[in-house]
Amino acid sequence: MVRSMTGFGRGDASTAQGKVQIEIRTVNHRFFEISSRLPENLLIFEDRIRTEIAKKVKRGKVNLSLTYENPKKSNPKLVINKPLAKKYKDLLIDLRRSLSLNDQINFSQIIAFPGVISIEDKPKDDAEIWPYIKSALGAAVCGLMKMREKEGKSLVADIIGRERTILKNITIIERRSKLALKEYRVHLLRKIKELSSGKINLDKGRIELEVALFAKSSDISEELTRIKAHLKSFEETITKQDEVGRKLDFISQELHREINTVGQKTSDYRIAQLAIAIKGEVEKIREQIQNVE
Repeated sequence: MVRSMTGFGRGDASTAQGKVQIEIRTVNHRFFEISSRLPENLLIFEDRIRTEIAKKVKRGKVNLSLTYENPKKSNPKLVINKPLAKKYKDLLIDLRRSLSLNDQINFSQIIAFPGVISIEDKPKDDAEIWPYIKSALGAAVCGLMKMREKEGKSLVADIIGRERTILKNITIIERRSKLALKEYRVHLLRKIKELSSGKINLDKGRIELEVALFAKSSDISEELTRIKAHLKSFEETITKQDEVGRKLDFISQELHREINTVGQKTSDYRIAQLAIAIKGEVEKIREQIQNVE
């Protein structure tokens, strides 16, 4: 199924300590790239989160935001590191002796050192919070994929409509190219008669040679055959389940190259106009494909 690279998803999970909320946004990008904003104490889960997202998202720039609302933060748990406090005290006593000082070491000095008193507000065990993060992440990714698939269907409908317009115009060009050769022959004979006022005997062999040279220089049958083959490949590719964006982009480039050659080779005004119209459709297809995963 063709998916858009643009989407949004959100997931929540409630824990005994609080609430985990994850929001994911994706936009166009040539490759898979993820940028995440996590609370400092949850950065340890960044690689796991990336691995989970990569299972579903193959292309696009992913922006992820994780928030962890913990009501208990208003009443945090204070922790005193007694072994560290004793080390600070021993160092101060040793320093006082080495400097021959008489100053007293007091309680306020020791607790002012970093790490003696800290606030415990992070999970003691990864396993405690990860299942909730994974649950919220799963819901967010699910919502994201649904939106990408929905937009992908719209992209496919638009692309197929343009592809059918191109095929219709190619059919007209095929018919017109056969008439163009006959018209050139009639036009050439008429022009010679006008310029010579009917006084010059026409060399049929030379006329046929001129017509043959014109046919060779303006022959677009090979280009039209390749265009139809590309269009068929386009339809086959767009119905596949795999990542198809890059292949569709390549096919659209080939379509553009072939129809550009048709426009350059033809001297028929009607064919030239149709070629311009097809190039416009191909350009619009290429723009749409930039958002296909």
